[in-house]
Amino acid sequence: MPEVLLFIKDFELGSKISSVCVDHEKNVEFSDESTDPKNFPTKAQLAVIDMDVKVFSSVGLISELKRHGLKIIGIMKKINNRENSKLKSAGCDIIISKSSIVKNMPSLISEFL
Repeated sequence: MPEVLLFIKDFELGSKISSVCVDHEKNVEFSDESTDPKNFPTKAQLAVIDMDVKVFSSVGLISELKRHGLKIIGIMKKINNRENSKLKSAGCDIIISKSSIVKNMPSLISEFL
């Protein structure tokens, strides 16, 4: 059962994040906008969401993930204060730039899992 859900459409970035998770013995599942929240794995503890993809950056998805008790890492190409505060108030635990997510993923796994 996956512990990490990836809501990422960028195949290269998703593969890199997935590799880091697997290297730290965490199972990963890629999800998309058609994934039914009722089908989220019960062992899932962390979601990484590409906030630059319009269908993933909705407050509804973030709230639904929070209701399932997941920690949420939002990733964006460029972080601005308005979006940052909106997403954090919706339930994101941290917003991090795409350029640094792969490098910081090991410490984020340690912190959140």
